[in-house]
Amino acid sequence: MTMLKKLPEEVLNLWNNWEIRGMVLLSLLLQTILIIFGSWRKTNARSWIRMLVWSAYLSADVVATVALGNLAKSQGDSSGASSENANNSIQAFWAPFLLLHLGGPDTITAYSIEDNELWLRHLLGLVFQVGVAFYVFSRSWGSGILTFIAIPMFVVGIAKYAERTWVLRSSCSKSLKNSSLSDIWCFNCRTRILSETPPQDQRDYLLQANAFSYISKFVMQNLVPGIRSLITSRELISKNEADGAFKVVEVELGLIYDMLYTKAPLIYSRAGIILRCISSLLSATTFITFQVKIDKHDYSTTDIAITYLLFAAAVFLEFYAFLCLVLSDWTMIWLIYKGGNALTSAIYSQLRKLPRSKRWSRSISQYSLISPSIEREPPKFLEILGIDEMMRQMHVYRKDLNGEQQGLIFKHLREKAEKIKEDLNVFDKNHRSKIIGQRGDGVLEREGLLREYKWCTTEVEFSRSILVWHLATDICYRADMKEADAYLNEDGSSVSSEYETSRCLSEYMMYLLVIRPNMLSKGFGDEVYLDTLEELRDLKYRGDDYEEEEYQRNLRELWGPKDRGRDDEGYQRTLRELRNSESRVYDDGWFQREWKTEKSVVRGVDVLARQLLLLEPEKRWWMIKEVWVEMVAYAAAHCPWKEHTHQLRRGGELLTYVSLLMLHLGLTEQYEFNVYEDVDRYSIFSGVSIPKILLKYVDRYCIFLGVRIK
Repeated sequence: MTMLKKLPEEVLNLWNNWEIRGMVLLSLLLQTILIIFGSWRKTNARSWIRMLVWSAYLSADVVATVALGNLAKSQGDSSGASSENANNSIQAFWAPFLLLHLGGPDTITAYSIEDNELWLRHLLGLVFQVGVAFYVFSRSWGSGILTFIAIPMFVVGIAKYAERTWVLRSSCSKSLKNSSLSDIWCFNCRTRILSETPPQDQRDYLLQANAFSYISKFVMQNLVPGIRSLITSRELISKNEADGAFKVVEVELGLIYDMLYTKAPLIYSRAGIILRCISSLLSATTFITFQVKIDKHDYSTTDIAITYLLFAAAVFLEFYAFLCLVLSDWTMIWLIYKGGNALTSAIYSQLRKLPRSKRWSRSISQYSLISPSIEREPPKFLEILGIDEMMRQMHVYRKDLNGEQQGLIFKHLREKAEKIKEDLNVFDKNHRSKIIGQRGDGVLEREGLLREYKWCTTEVEFSRSILVWHLATDICYRADMKEADAYLNEDGSSVSSEYETSRCLSEYMMYLLVIRPNMLSKGFGDEVYLDTLEELRDLKYRGDDYEEEEYQRNLRELWGPKDRGRDDEGYQRTLRELRNSESRVYDDGWFQREWKTEKSVVRGVDVLARQLLLLEPEKRWWMIKEVWVEMVAYAAAHCPWKEHTHQLRRGGELLTYVSLLMLHLGLTEQYEFNVYEDVDRYSIFSGVSIPKILLKYVDRYCIFLGVRIK
């Protein structure tokens, strides 16, 4: 305040006149940003949207709270002229609108899932802020019509704030776990309703996604469903082709996102719809009454304009919420289940004709270790300030997920599920764990090549395996892409598509290792990555007179200056040497012992590249592609569910989609067979003990099916 007193009188008057007005307008601006961009982050992975929403989310409550405090202070000082009292009274009318802002839009209630755990803090804030608003209201209480007009808006504002608190509580981990048994019950009920015919249109995708969302929410709480759910979900998802399976998962994840980050748990319920109708009616009535009954000449023109702006925003908020309600997947699912009469069927047929926005970004993040490695090491002060983490993001780019990649992933997962089914090992948890735990070795074992490649798959940690295969894939890509069109697969397609698919998955796994390490099985640190990066920089910037080993010279030649093309004589000579080399150090165990001791990723890259270049191009790229798909599946199966829920607010992550596909195909360890637990869990007589004689017949039935109960 001392600093403000030293300002010129004109500036000080401007501040006094616009302090409250500016805070109210800023609060309105932040709400508009959250309304418009709050739902965009579900389908858009651009970083500027996340930063904008993050800034608005953190600032919105603070600004509205400060504005309420300033209103309370100004009402306490309202002992001046009648014109000032009139302005104070209309400014007090803004208090319920600030409560409305504190309630937030329907499109975002929590920025991250941790915000749901803070619902008690929001409950305390609700009590405190409502008390402040009532204080402002009581200080301006009079006989004018404006006082009575404010009452309906107070009801709307308190209801909105209470809605947000209730939704945060219902989305916290404790509430979700308490509703877990009902989720399993709903899953079984929904799967019984689904038709036996294969999915053909959007209707079937919505129904499947709705059923799967219950089992997914159950598993995401780290709870273990019964084997019955595994068999049901596997048979259901297997009816889809690859594109259909991904569409089902996109709808499913959209429903889960709405449950965790928006007001969906309330607004798509009967109580929520009734509340929405009441609040809309009260807002419209208050606006009409203000327009008809209030004499605008009694108040400041600026304050009247701001009041109209607040009303317009409130009406827009209700209208936008209504549109989101009508055009959502939730409404479509409800209409399908209630489609027994002509009215609901007609509404559904009309709504499905409306254009639908995409449900996720359908893109894959890419990070190549070669592009940043050819640059100089960033200054140390960036690392101290933590900006080096942001520097890595600058090298990330995105590619669209195409149908070929979807088909490749789904085919691979379905073959694994069929393998478990054919071996009659659905109930064998150890067998399932073995299939899920394959990270390249499964493909190599089927081809009889595991012995030659064991050193870079099963005998090394996952992070080092990703690095070696990523850099070796890049070498093979550089070596073969010029001749790609000359090689054809058995079906006549060009091998170049396999180049691109393999490289895309390779750079995606590298992105996870460098940018999202917590999504990998153990949340790897930076040690291996940074050591490899330093080695690559050494190869790039060493002088030609520096004494180095043969493998270092080969890699320097392949990753040479940018201005050297593939027609360069030195490049072609090095490539011929690699292709004509013999695997003289791989079979006697010398290299394996040396590499494990030396821990040099770059040295392993040279050896793996030699091994791969000895293969025929068709077999080489088929094997590289399958190894990367298996690595993606391994990473998806071992990623914590909490990390998947975090990625839903970043435009979606391919690994999350693969994880849910694996869950529905039964490729997860989160299933168990316990017949007594399953019978109790799914019994319609919840809370009633099952007679032992019935359990005895259940045992006999399972023995008849060939299932042994331990």
